[in-house]
Amino acid sequence: MPETEQLTTRQREITRRLLEQGFLSTSSLATSFGVSDMTIRRDARQLEKAGAALIVHGGLTLPPGGRHTEGFVQRARVDARAKARVARACARLVGPQDRVLIDAGTTAYEVARVLASSFEGTLITHSAPVIQLALRMPRVTTIALGGELLLDSQAFIGDMTVSNIGVLRAETAFIGAAAVNDEGLFIERNLELRTKRTLMRSADRVVLAVTASKMSSSELVHLCDFEPIHLLVTDAPPPEPIRRSLAASGTDLLVATD
Repeated sequence: MPETEQLTTRQREITRRLLEQGFLSTSSLATSFGVSDMTIRRDARQLEKAGAALIVHGGLTLPPGGRHTEGFVQRARVDARAKARVARACARLVGPQDRVLIDAGTTAYEVARVLASSFEGTLITHSAPVIQLALRMPRVTTIALGGELLLDSQAFIGDMTVSNIGVLRAETAFIGAAAVNDEGLFIERNLELRTKRTLMRSADRVVLAVTASKMSSSELVHLCDFEPIHLLVTDAPPPEPIRRSLAASGTDLLVATD
C-alpha cells in the first residue's frame, strides 16, 4: 500500500488544488488553511521533494508536465522509506566526477534526488522527472536522451532514445524493474524493453536498484537474467532462490540498512 504518511492531509489537499489550478500563492493557502506562511513554505518544500510541486516566487506551481505526473508521484509514495534506503546506498557508489545513467522509474528517480552535493559529474537519463531535478543541479552536466514520451511513466523511449544512448558511455547505470525473481528482471510492457537493454549495455557497471517488495514476483515482459547485472541493491535480504541465481551469475548483493 502507498505510504501516504509521507504527506499530510493538508499537503495532499494542496496537491489536489495545484493539479486543478496550476498555481497557488503562499498567502492564499495560508489564509485558506488558517496557518502561517512559514507552515505553507514547509509544506511547499515537502511537496517539491516529493516531485508534486515546484517552488516559485510567491507560491507553488506544477513541475513541467505536472498534470501528467500525478501517477508518478503516487507510485513514488509506495515503499517510500525502502526506496530512500536503497537510493542512499546507491548514491554512495557514485564518485564526484562520474558519468551516471539513470533509468526511468521512482526508485531510480530517488537515486538521482539523493546524489551527494559534491557530485559534479554527468547525469544521463531518459526520465522526465530526473531531467526536472537536474534543473536545480547547476554544477552537473545533464544529457537528456529525448525520444517519444510515455506520459504515464514519464520516460522517453523509441529509436531516437536508443540512438542517443548508443553513442554514450557511463561508469554506472542505475536500473529499475517492476519485478524480480530467480529468473531475473521483469518489466510491465514491451515498449520499454529495447531502451532499458541499451541503457544497460552503455555502462561499465549495471546496478539494479529495487525494494524487497519487488522480490519473488513476476511481470509481463522478461528484461534479462542476472548475468548483465553487476550489483543488486535492495533493502532486505532476498529469498534463497534469488540469492542462488545471483551467486550463479556472479552478481554482487548489497542490502541497505540505513
